[in-house]
Amino acid sequence: MMLAGKDTNSRMYRFCASSLMPSVRSLLTSSRSVKSVAPSTSRTEEYVMPDKLFSSLEIEYRGHDKAVLKSYTNFLEQVCENLNITRGQTEVLPYVRWVQPTLRSKFVHKKYKLHYETRTHITRFQVLNLTGSTASTFLEYIQRNIPEGVGMRVGITERATLPGTI
Repeated sequence: MMLAGKDTNSRMYRFCASSLMPSVRSLLTSSRSVKSVAPSTSRTEEYVMPDKLFSSLEIEYRGHDKAVLKSYTNFLEQVCENLNITRGQTEVLPYVRWVQPTLRSKFVHKKYKLHYETRTHITRFQVLNLTGSTASTFLEYIQRNIPEGVGMRVGITERATLPGTI
Protein backbone atom coordinates (compact mmCIF):
# COMPACT_ATOMS: atom_id res chain seq x y z
CA MET A 1 0.00 0.00 0.00
CA MET A 2 1.44 3.37 -1.00
CA LEU A 3 0.60 6.59 0.84
CA ALA A 4 1.53 10.09 -0.25
CA GLY A 5 1.71 13.31 1.67
CA LYS A 6 3.44 16.70 1.83
CA ASP A 7 6.14 17.85 4.20
CA THR A 8 6.73 21.42 5.39
CA ASN A 9 8.70 22.32 2.26
CA SER A 10 5.71 21.20 0.16
CA ARG A 11 7.71 18.42 -1.54
CA MET A 12 5.91 15.16 -2.17
CA TYR A 13 7.11 12.13 -0.24
CA ARG A 14 6.00 8.51 -0.47
CA PHE A 15 6.30 5.60 1.89
CA CYS A 16 5.28 1.99 1.72
CA ALA A 17 3.32 0.12 4.40
CA SER A 18 5.91 -2.69 4.41
CA SER A 19 8.61 -0.25 5.54
CA LEU A 20 6.59 0.73 8.64
CA MET A 21 6.68 -0.93 12.04
CA PRO A 22 4.49 -4.07 12.24
CA SER A 23 1.94 -2.50 14.61
CA VAL A 24 1.41 0.50 12.34
CA ARG A 25 1.31 -1.75 9.26
CA SER A 26 -1.45 -3.86 10.80
CA LEU A 27 -3.50 -0.76 11.56
CA LEU A 28 -3.19 0.51 8.00
CA THR A 29 -3.96 -2.78 6.27
CA SER A 30 -6.64 -4.24 8.54
CA SER A 31 -10.31 -3.52 8.01
CA ARG A 32 -10.73 -2.80 11.71
CA SER A 33 -8.69 0.39 11.42
CA VAL A 34 -11.37 2.04 9.33
CA LYS A 35 -14.00 3.45 11.66
CA SER A 36 -16.91 5.65 10.86
CA VAL A 37 -16.82 8.83 12.81
CA ALA A 38 -20.15 10.26 13.88
CA PRO A 39 -20.49 14.02 13.72
CA SER A 40 -19.97 15.66 17.06
CA THR A 41 -23.05 16.87 18.82
CA SER A 42 -21.26 19.67 20.63
CA ARG A 43 -22.39 22.96 19.25
CA THR A 44 -19.77 25.58 18.57
CA GLU A 45 -21.01 29.06 18.00
CA GLU A 46 -19.05 31.23 15.64
CA TYR A 47 -18.64 34.90 16.30
CA VAL A 48 -19.34 36.77 13.09
CA MET A 49 -17.47 40.04 12.78
CA PRO A 50 -19.71 42.91 11.68
CA ASP A 51 -18.97 44.33 8.25
CA LYS A 52 -17.09 47.62 8.13
CA LEU A 53 -19.02 50.71 7.11
CA PHE A 54 -17.54 53.38 4.85
CA SER A 55 -19.11 56.81 4.64
CA SER A 56 -17.28 57.67 1.43
CA LEU A 57 -14.90 56.26 -1.12
CA GLU A 58 -12.96 58.92 -3.03
CA ILE A 59 -11.51 57.71 -6.32
CA GLU A 60 -9.03 59.97 -8.09
CA TYR A 61 -7.81 58.90 -11.51
CA ARG A 62 -5.25 60.59 -13.75
CA GLY A 63 -4.36 60.32 -17.39
CA HIS A 64 -3.02 62.23 -20.37
CA ASP A 65 -6.11 61.82 -22.57
CA LYS A 66 -9.21 63.76 -21.54
CA ALA A 67 -11.55 61.62 -23.66
CA VAL A 68 -10.37 58.40 -21.98
CA LEU A 69 -11.05 59.88 -18.53
CA LYS A 70 -14.51 61.01 -19.63
CA SER A 71 -15.27 57.52 -20.93
CA TYR A 72 -14.05 55.97 -17.66
CA THR A 73 -16.25 58.39 -15.71
CA ASN A 74 -19.26 57.20 -17.74
CA PHE A 75 -18.24 53.61 -16.97
CA LEU A 76 -18.09 54.36 -13.21
CA GLU A 77 -21.52 56.02 -13.33
CA GLN A 78 -22.99 52.95 -15.08
CA VAL A 79 -21.42 50.60 -12.53
CA CYS A 80 -22.87 52.62 -9.65
CA GLU A 81 -26.29 52.67 -11.30
CA ASN A 82 -26.31 48.91 -12.00
CA LEU A 83 -25.08 47.94 -8.51
CA ASN A 84 -27.43 50.42 -6.75
CA ILE A 85 -24.53 52.28 -5.18
CA THR A 86 -25.01 55.89 -4.10
CA ARG A 87 -22.54 58.11 -5.86
CA GLY A 88 -21.49 61.57 -4.80
CA GLN A 89 -20.09 64.33 -6.92
CA THR A 90 -17.74 64.04 -9.88
CA GLU A 91 -15.11 66.72 -9.98
CA VAL A 92 -12.78 67.56 -12.88
CA LEU A 93 -9.67 69.12 -11.38
CA PRO A 94 -7.31 71.46 -13.27
CA TYR A 95 -4.66 69.66 -15.26
CA VAL A 96 -1.02 69.54 -14.19
CA ARG A 97 1.34 70.85 -16.85
CA TRP A 98 4.93 69.63 -17.10
CA VAL A 99 7.32 71.38 -19.51
CA GLN A 100 10.87 70.25 -20.24
CA PRO A 101 12.97 72.62 -22.38
CA THR A 102 15.87 70.92 -24.19
CA LEU A 103 18.41 71.94 -26.78
CA ARG A 104 17.79 70.78 -30.32
CA SER A 105 21.49 70.15 -30.75
CA LYS A 106 23.56 67.95 -28.43
CA PHE A 107 26.26 70.46 -27.54
CA VAL A 108 25.80 74.02 -28.76
CA HIS A 109 23.29 76.45 -30.33
CA LYS A 110 21.48 77.53 -27.20
CA LYS A 111 18.92 79.61 -29.06
CA TYR A 112 17.45 76.53 -30.81
CA LYS A 113 15.37 74.84 -28.13
CA LEU A 114 12.52 72.36 -28.01
CA HIS A 115 9.81 72.29 -25.38
CA TYR A 116 8.36 68.92 -24.41
CA GLU A 117 5.06 69.23 -22.61
CA THR A 118 2.73 66.78 -20.92
CA ARG A 119 -0.63 67.52 -19.36
CA THR A 120 -2.02 65.25 -16.69
CA HIS A 121 -5.80 65.51 -16.40
CA ILE A 122 -7.29 64.61 -13.02
CA THR A 123 -10.85 63.54 -12.17
CA ARG A 124 -12.24 62.84 -8.71
CA PHE A 125 -15.24 60.53 -8.28
CA GLN A 126 -17.01 59.99 -4.97
CA VAL A 127 -19.08 57.00 -3.83
CA LEU A 128 -21.13 57.24 -0.62
CA ASN A 129 -22.35 54.85 2.11
CA LEU A 130 -20.80 51.45 1.39
CA THR A 131 -20.21 48.29 3.38
CA GLY A 132 -16.78 46.66 3.43
CA SER A 133 -17.69 43.75 1.17
CA THR A 134 -19.44 46.00 -1.36
CA ALA A 135 -16.49 48.39 -1.38
CA SER A 136 -13.95 45.63 -1.99
CA THR A 137 -16.05 44.12 -4.79
CA PHE A 138 -16.63 47.53 -6.38
CA LEU A 139 -12.95 48.48 -6.19
CA GLU A 140 -11.79 45.16 -7.61
CA TYR A 141 -14.19 45.48 -10.54
CA ILE A 142 -13.29 49.05 -11.46
CA GLN A 143 -9.55 48.44 -11.04
CA ARG A 144 -9.68 45.44 -13.36
CA ASN A 145 -11.42 47.55 -16.00
CA ILE A 146 -9.23 50.66 -15.79
CA PRO A 147 -8.02 51.85 -19.20
CA GLU A 148 -4.39 51.70 -20.19
CA GLY A 149 -2.39 54.76 -19.20
CA VAL A 150 -4.72 55.77 -16.36
CA GLY A 151 -3.56 55.82 -12.74
CA MET A 152 -5.88 55.55 -9.75
CA ARG A 153 -5.73 56.66 -6.13
CA VAL A 154 -8.40 55.59 -3.63
CA GLY A 155 -9.21 57.29 -0.34
CA ILE A 156 -11.51 55.60 2.17
CA THR A 157 -13.42 57.21 5.04
CA GLU A 158 -14.51 54.55 7.53
CA ARG A 159 -17.24 54.89 10.14
CA ALA A 160 -16.33 53.56 13.56
CA THR A 161 -17.81 53.67 17.03
CA LEU A 162 -16.13 55.68 19.74
CA PRO A 163 -14.18 53.58 22.22
CA GLY A 164 -15.63 53.27 25.72
CA THR A 165 -12.66 55.04 27.29
CA ILE A 166 -13.59 58.40 25.81
